Amino acid sequence: MRKAAAVLTIGLLALVVEGALAPWLPIRFVPDASLLATVAAALVLGPAEGLVAAAVFGFSADVLSGTLLGQQAMLRVLELSITRVFASQLDLGRGLPLTIFVAFLSVADGALLVMQSRFFLDLSFHWAEASRLLVRALVTGVFATPASSLARAIADRLEESQARREMRLDTKRPAL
Repeated sequence: MRKAAAVLTIGLLALVVEGALAPWLPIRFVPDASLLATVAAALVLGPAEGLVAAAVFGFSADVLSGTLLGQQAMLRVLELSITRVFASQLDLGRGLPLTIFVAFLSVADGALLVMQSRFFLDLSFHWAEASRLLVRALVTGVFATPASSLARAIADRLEESQARREMRLDTKRPAL
């Protein structure tokens, strides 16, 4: 429970930082914080906790970005499932495989977001935006390893402190 609360807090703070950087940097140079938080939750948390975290990250991204409510939440839940499937087959704990996986996942996320927008809002897609999408996917992929390492380090620290707390010795018992 503490692990899930820590991952949720870090993910939501990352979304706030992403929102704060958006006016100052072009969007293609700002990593997708909700995607990074979802991937970290998939690698660190259990299935039920990860599902709740992905939904919270998605709904928060919907509220902050102004998309249709539930649009990114649905994508985050789908991406959590994809990440858990790939993590069971590949070693996503290492840097290069995780970077490549998140870059491809970010491209798929952008393509699915465009498809959803075209379906619900009848918006057009300009191919000039594809280059921005690819640059953002690479930037997000580069930040995947540090984000995942941070989440894993905090989760390990919380598990370690929990294990230490459970191992109390009764020193008031008389010795033989």
